Amino acid sequence: MFGTETRRSAAQPWFVAGLVLWGMTLVSPRATQSAERLPLVRTNRAQLTLAGAECAVVASRKQAEAMGIRVNIAVVDDGGHLMAFARMDGARPGSVYTSITKATSAATKRGATGPLPNAESVNTQLSLAVENAASASGGKFTTLKGGVPIVFDGQIIGAIGVGGATGEQDAEVATAGVAELTTAFEGSVDATNSLFRKWLVEDIQGRGVVDNAQTTIQFSKDGSITGDTGINRYMAKATIEVHEIEIEPGPVTTRAAGPPALMDQETQFLATLSKVNSYHIDEHGLLHLLDEDSKPVLRASPID
Repeated sequence: MFGTETRRSAAQPWFVAGLVLWGMTLVSPRATQSAERLPLVRTNRAQLTLAGAECAVVASRKQAEAMGIRVNIAVVDDGGHLMAFARMDGARPGSVYTSITKATSAATKRGATGPLPNAESVNTQLSLAVENAASASGGKFTTLKGGVPIVFDGQIIGAIGVGGATGEQDAEVATAGVAELTTAFEGSVDATNSLFRKWLVEDIQGRGVVDNAQTTIQFSKDGSITGDTGINRYMAKATIEVHEIEIEPGPVTTRAAGPPALMDQETQFLATLSKVNSYHIDEHGLLHLLDEDSKPVLRASPID
């Protein structure tokens, strides 16, 4: 016994040392440095807005009216949280919960709702088991048809759920709402992409510009704004969305001097640029930059 205890005691320091070394291996500098290189936040995430959700509701309702049915329509974000809802006159109140559950299921499942494993090979027991498991854990999930995800740029940004008619009819109404919203997305993207080019300023605050001044603006997809005031180069940063621009204060410029008229115009142009809040491109292809009161403050034409 004594010899055994001695051997155990003698082995303990080595055992402890091994644990320490093993722990050091788990949190080694190399592992820590590797973890630090991983992104801590992703910034390329699209989000559905209230305007988008309401657009989907309107489009789905029009489809239901064309089909002669009365349904409940729910739109959720990518996490299944309700954003917009409508119960058409005459729609079954009992399908309110169903439509919301369909939308939540489609958003969190990242796919259209329907029987499991698929419509061609229905397993009723599997469908019920999954629904019961979700219910038991406090979640929302259904295998009823009528939930369709909303996709933008390859990302699931929400879903539409419809309830009150047959499963096929509910799915048709939801699909029509998604299709209308997708078309609107494409139009918005085209409008935004048309901004990303070089423009020649033709008017500042309704006072025109100095002849041959060549004041330019270049918008880039990374949010950078560059150009020439006619004397100096300048650079600014902005957040650009569909028809909206939020420019960070204080464009940075070079320090060259020029004729008084051009210097005055440069000062006016940079001050005006900082006030820009939104934009639109008219039917002639001219860019109009507007302030927070939607008043046009700059006009420019495209430079090919």
